[in-house]
Amino acid sequence: MEPILESAMTAVGELHARGVQPRTVKIRAPFIVGDRWSEPPIQRISAPRGLNLQLYLIAIFEAHCRKRNGIVGPSPLTVSMGAPDAPSWVDLVVSRAKGNLQAVNPITERGNRVRQVKSAFARLAAENLALRNVGTPSKPMAVMLLHESGASASEKYDYAVPAAYEVAPSVVTLSELFFMNGWVHLMSDSEIRMYLVLKHLSARFPRVHKDEGVFCSERERESLYRISRDVYEAHLALEKFGLIERVRDPSRHADGKVVNFHQMAASGETLPPHRFRVAGNLALSDFAFARIRRAMLNFPLSFAESQRRRELGV
Repeated sequence: MEPILESAMTAVGELHARGVQPRTVKIRAPFIVGDRWSEPPIQRISAPRGLNLQLYLIAIFEAHCRKRNGIVGPSPLTVSMGAPDAPSWVDLVVSRAKGNLQAVNPITERGNRVRQVKSAFARLAAENLALRNVGTPSKPMAVMLLHESGASASEKYDYAVPAAYEVAPSVVTLSELFFMNGWVHLMSDSEIRMYLVLKHLSARFPRVHKDEGVFCSERERESLYRISRDVYEAHLALEKFGLIERVRDPSRHADGKVVNFHQMAASGETLPPHRFRVAGNLALSDFAFARIRRAMLNFPLSFAESQRRRELGV
């Protein structure tokens, strides 16, 4: 396991141990569900090589570790200089940041990672998901979360940990293991988005999810969740990681291709959708590093995705 990943997982564990130790983390649905006028915030902050989504989810986790309910307020964590009993934001994230000591303005690996974290917070602030540089001159705070909906800049709602009455499908619930075992660090933005979409669908239709498996129609992909075909295809990786199960369909081959596809397309028949079941929290109990590495060895990913994994040391 890469030292930076091991260090980040240790920092996340320390954050959890010194707080209220939440077993679950709730994320309000407006973060992943769009409407007819705007894209969901998760789409606006997602970036193939950025820290925006990873940092935001860890910030939500950090808020849950501080309070069980109610308004959380500014985070006491600093960007890079952690207190003796608390990690910094740089300690909590994983990225392949390279130093350049030969440059006109030399920068270390950690210094580059500080720049990435600050850039991610700037993006979250631009999307009205956080406020930067809050507090007083004597006690400055790096960031304070705002409501997951990313309401308009003129309407800033302080982030509050979802109350007990906020249940599915108005929230999507993630296990503490998603954060403590490195899944938040190693899953790509597309994989995280598709995982949250399927979690939300399973919450909307619990009986269908149990009996037949849920599916995401093209209309919902485009109008509700605003996910592209590339993001939707992340279900292939999620299945390899063991986080979801693709329900076997007699009208499809084992590789997912439709039987008699050309005949069905020519006759105008509706193609059967993929159906999925989301695995329980036990699926997250393994370290993400080992599970993803094993999946890559057995089912090679695309060149671009394999390159990204290598950069993260998986």
